[in-house]
Amino acid sequence: MKSPFPNTEYNNEQFKSIDCRSTEVQSVEFNECKFNRCTFREAVLIGCKFHNCTFLDCDFSLSKLNDCLFTEIVFKNCQLIGINWTETSLAKKNFLKTVDFLKCALNYSTFTGLHLSKIQMIDCIAHSVDFTDADLSLADCSRTDFNESRFHNTNLSESNFTDATNYSISVIDNNVKKAKFSLPEAMSLLYSLDIVLSDSSDRAE
Repeated sequence: MKSPFPNTEYNNEQFKSIDCRSTEVQSVEFNECKFNRCTFREAVLIGCKFHNCTFLDCDFSLSKLNDCLFTEIVFKNCQLIGINWTETSLAKKNFLKTVDFLKCALNYSTFTGLHLSKIQMIDCIAHSVDFTDADLSLADCSRTDFNESRFHNTNLSESNFTDATNYSISVIDNNVKKAKFSLPEAMSLLYSLDIVLSDSSDRAE
């Protein structure tokens, strides 16, 4: 399918219901653009740049984002399943705000080793996501479902996991200094410790 973006640069544009399914988009720059109900499913984006853009109700599932740059980006109600984010600019440590995910599906994605400090990942479904060696310090991960996601050598210092669910986080193998968790889910943090818990109500009087 031919790319629906014939120009090399777009500024302050609004794109609605654009279909990029299984297409290749190469070296296109988008500045302060809004994408609404657009489909990038199984698309291949190469060397594209997105600055101050918003994606609402878009589908990027199984897409390739090779060497794509993301700065000040918001994804809301988007399908972002099976994406390898290590192939994007997020792999380059910088002090610029990168992406935020609000009410998105992030299942089977990879954030291994990425600098995601201060990222928002709120009200998301993040099943089987790999955060190994990633920096999630000061991140807001509240109300997100992390079922079967992997945290190993992950920096979670001062992050917010309030009302997050189904996470399995070792306090030994990860940095959780000053991170916020809420009960009863936070009881799972004890599973990584070599301790024995007993219920006082079960003790014989």
